[in-house]
Amino acid sequence: MTRVELDNAQFIVRRLYGLPQIHKNALMHRYERFSNHIEANLYLLRTTTAISKVLGHSSNRMSCVSVDDRDFKAMSKHHARQCAKIASRVNSQSLFKTYSAILRYVTCYQIKPHPLTDTALNNLEHDCLTNEEYSKVMGVIKRACDESWWKPKLRRLHNRQIETISRLLNQVSRHRGIYASNITVENYKSQWQSNRELLENTLATNELDFSVSLAELSDLNVSNPKIRKAELMVRIRGFEDYSTKMGYAAVFLTMTTPSKYHRCFAKSGAENPKWQGETPLDGQDYLNRTFQRIRASLNRDKITPFGFRVAEPHHDGTPHWHLLLFVQTEQQEALVKTFQEYCLQEDGDEQGAKERRFKVEYIDPKKGSATGYIAKYVAKGIDGEGIDNDLYGTESVTAATRIRVWASCWGIRQFQQIGGVGVTPWRELRRLSKITDESLEWVEQIRQAADDSDWSRYTELMGGVFCKRDDQVIRLLYQYKKLSDIQLSHQKFGNSHEKTKDAGYQPASSHSTITEPNAETNAANATSRAGFSQQSVPGNPEIIQECDSGVNAAENTGITENYDIQTDERQFETNRYGDELIVQLKGIVALGVEIVTRVHEWTLSYSQANGKIEPNRSNLEYCQ
Repeated sequence: MTRVELDNAQFIVRRLYGLPQIHKNALMHRYERFSNHIEANLYLLRTTTAISKVLGHSSNRMSCVSVDDRDFKAMSKHHARQCAKIASRVNSQSLFKTYSAILRYVTCYQIKPHPLTDTALNNLEHDCLTNEEYSKVMGVIKRACDESWWKPKLRRLHNRQIETISRLLNQVSRHRGIYASNITVENYKSQWQSNRELLENTLATNELDFSVSLAELSDLNVSNPKIRKAELMVRIRGFEDYSTKMGYAAVFLTMTTPSKYHRCFAKSGAENPKWQGETPLDGQDYLNRTFQRIRASLNRDKITPFGFRVAEPHHDGTPHWHLLLFVQTEQQEALVKTFQEYCLQEDGDEQGAKERRFKVEYIDPKKGSATGYIAKYVAKGIDGEGIDNDLYGTESVTAATRIRVWASCWGIRQFQQIGGVGVTPWRELRRLSKITDESLEWVEQIRQAADDSDWSRYTELMGGVFCKRDDQVIRLLYQYKKLSDIQLSHQKFGNSHEKTKDAGYQPASSHSTITEPNAETNAANATSRAGFSQQSVPGNPEIIQECDSGVNAAENTGITENYDIQTDERQFETNRYGDELIVQLKGIVALGVEIVTRVHEWTLSYSQANGKIEPNRSNLEYCQ
């Protein structure tokens, strides 16, 4: 081997150090295509420099890149300790300097700190914080000193860095790894398996000593793909039935991004020369901004559509949106023109923009159902059942898995309801059995509509599709979580007193608990769910409390109370960082009548492989 060849080999090894093998192979495949070793080395230098920038490092200081497997636990502990050292200086310097130092450290590692308002930041700089603002600032510092706060953020950042580098090396396409890179898909499959094992080994036990694993509870709600898909289809079909009854027209729209957001071409897989390094998250931000402008314009023109939006990826991971919207027939053309105008504002003159950037399909009920237009996109984004292959010929189940990985990696919300009434009261009503109290017949009608999966009827009874959330017949009932005596004696500080929407005070349990995930899991209480009365009935888990007759029922919907933790006798629990009150969902409020749907208190315990049950010492506030 000549000296030049030896230097080249050492240069290559140094620049590729720490890269996953799949990335090394991609780089070397391109490297070997150069006939001149100087051009090849320049290519390798440029590419690894770009990778270093993705990792947040200065190219002048980086001699290699490293995105291989990491010990997130060790890294989290290291960062937490470093921040704890910085925070320890708060007694010798101002709180503003300590906060600023913590902020610099966190952002240096591409982590976004917990946000503060501009007013709080200004008061912090001038040393005139209120008690609530002080707790918020201390919450930011405490988070940075907590390794459990660092760990998920570092893992999420690492996954996105891996995926960004894979796109940079053109490894995300229909010819290599469709929707998401192969390495990211394998990472997420492994993570999902670990999460499932944790759920299976974690037991929830209520006050009646009824125990069930969190995995079983997870399978009973929208965490289950089949239930999630069924609920989405019910809501979409309900919107279609409602629009038909009201005489509205349906339109199916598709929005996509300009060419600069696309990494490569679909047919050939060749790199797109217009691509400027944008990630799928940048593409999603573009679509969000565009839709915000469209919505503002429609509001000015008094056009109020409702329906559903589905976000899904192109073959290279670039997002696009499908929207099924229902609107008054005479407003349909104005809506389409508004969408077309704003979708072509950015780079609207580039080749193919008018044909591909925005598409519209007018739905004729005589030719097909509006729900049918969006059904395949819902199935494709959840489990792939009911369809054979996707647009690119990928088997549907495989495509669905990779789409879920894509959405999880980039934090993109796949399905979103536009307009209409809330779905959480619908879910709470479906937890109840038949209401036999004649004075609550109107509540029973809404509950029956929810139980029958009649979203159209439910929407009507809740106030109509255009009814504002605050004006809907049924709203959510929340309560502050009360501190136990033991917790109260050990509380170091708790000076935030927030006004939480829809919060009504009710006593809570005095130990760390989670609210009931699914009432149907408690077979012991199945026979006691026969009806309601206006007072608590022994053996009846549902409780209805009538508000004072002297208070207007409409004003009592979603009662909110504001308690000062420092002066009020009732002490309420904050999160582990002391800057937010813990609020639990307890049920619903129906025109002043409180209906508690979550009556059980659940404690968590972890079952180890040897069968030993130990208390789960993880922070349970995230399980509320």
